[in-house]
Amino acid sequence: MKKIVSFLMFSALIIILAACGSSSESEESNASENKEPVMTEVEVKFEKEPLPVKEETVIKAVVTQGEEKVTDADSVEFEIWHNQAGQEKSDTIKAEHAEDGVYKAAYSFNKPGTYQVIAHTQARSMHVMPQVEVKVRGDETAQEESGHDHEKDDHASEQDSHGHSTFMVHFMKDQEFKAAEGSTLAAHINHKEKPFKGAMVKFEISSAQLHKHEFISAKETNPGEYTADYTFPSAGDTR
Repeated sequence: MKKIVSFLMFSALIIILAACGSSSESEESNASENKEPVMTEVEVKFEKEPLPVKEETVIKAVVTQGEEKVTDADSVEFEIWHNQAGQEKSDTIKAEHAEDGVYKAAYSFNKPGTYQVIAHTQARSMHVMPQVEVKVRGDETAQEESGHDHEKDDHASEQDSHGHSTFMVHFMKDQEFKAAEGSTLAAHINHKEKPFKGAMVKFEISSAQLHKHEFISAKETNPGEYTADYTFPSAGDTR
């Protein structure tokens, strides 16, 4: 079964490499370009579990890249939904950097039960979205859990494929995008540090110059690498 991966297309930094005079420096530059990027990792944490109902709770995302604490993430957002309501009824809240790569947001869970939390993290040209399951305790929790054992079993099998693991989406950009000229959008997707094959991938493009968001279907050109052709209609900030 194909997994569906959706994500926002963010502007990537353009790295301009200056030509070096010596051949040794040129070789070092080429080696650096060909090096695999160090994966950005995100760990979702709560102050206490199970979580209280109808009380403000602090949700944390600890963002690291190798041994480095990432303090300059472009964005960290928590997507939250109750299992019974489904993802289409999710809430999204923005997290702010507190210190040492820890991003925090406050949220009140308005009913007891089981929730899913995804930490959508855009940092250093990578999009990482770990998903965790959390319990919110209340008078109705025990009744809900006993009455939905089959839902938990189904969800557990789903979690084996993507629930508690980490996706890494690395946006590639080998040229500056220009208006009215064909461009190639490319992304590498890894799951558990391996190429994520057979996904259905779409680039979401939004801009003040566009009347609505555009979704561009991508094709898998190499294992875990997805590309699509697109022509930006006019100059401006696009994401």
